[in-house]
Amino acid sequence: MKKITFAMVLITIVLSLGMSVFSSPLLANTENKSNAEMRDKYLNIMTVNKPQYDMVKKIIKDKHNVQYMFTDEKEISEFKYNASVLENVSNMDLFIYSGATFEPWANSFISELTKGNLGIINLSRGVRLLNYDEGATKENPYYFEGIDEYKIALCNVKAAIEDRDPKNRDFYEKNYNIAIKEFNDKLKSYDDKIKSLSDYTFITLNHDFDYLTKSLNLNIKELNNHELGEFIKSNNLDPKKVIVIVDGEQDPKINLSGYNTIKLWKYYGDWSFDDLILYNIDELAKWAKPADKSSTGSVA
Repeated sequence: MKKITFAMVLITIVLSLGMSVFSSPLLANTENKSNAEMRDKYLNIMTVNKPQYDMVKKIIKDKHNVQYMFTDEKEISEFKYNASVLENVSNMDLFIYSGATFEPWANSFISELTKGNLGIINLSRGVRLLNYDEGATKENPYYFEGIDEYKIALCNVKAAIEDRDPKNRDFYEKNYNIAIKEFNDKLKSYDDKIKSLSDYTFITLNHDFDYLTKSLNLNIKELNNHELGEFIKSNNLDPKKVIVIVDGEQDPKINLSGYNTIKLWKYYGDWSFDDLILYNIDELAKWAKPADKSSTGSVA
């Protein structure tokens, strides 16, 4: 009886060891696979400027890492990249830029990036770009001032992130819809005031504000290097109903004494693009007549 019992114990031990040797790795692999499937993807995103960064944050909230390179437009325009910058951006998951020549170095910079896993997103994709015509036709890069154009750019951000992280598509869609609704609600509060500006003629000194003024259907005339007083007279305009749009960042270099002026910003690096649009609309609305309660419609 003792021999039989010892043999049975020995067999039991061997079987237990065998199950341990062959089963444990299988269990461990199953657990690792499960953890990998459950783990959220973490993206590293680089934008050229802070307003683009703000757009990304509207979509991702705090889910991923996003950084920006510049705030000031002059810094963007004069940027000279080097090997270190190329390496840093190449190691990102997404690189987002405005396009439409806003970053004059973009094409050569992108050509030198190590693509690998890097996604490159031109925010102007799908935007109907306007052109300057100054002897040679070139794209007007300030499309992000336009209402519809901004919405297209924000949609491009959403689509790029969803493509890299489809598992959380519903989260990004929800954030996008919230951002658009909040933007539209703020725009709607200016409807009557903007419509009341139809009695004014706005004189622009260049094409920098074309996207904004077209979005709002303002009555626009470009000065085209004429003398302001003579231009008003030759176009049979009432000086009291003329407002000159001045760039907040530049000296207008003409005498505006005695004329109505309004200072707008075509780009402001510390503001998100939607805040830039709303700021400019708010400045325009200050010239509005009392709202006509019979009017309908929307600037959005």
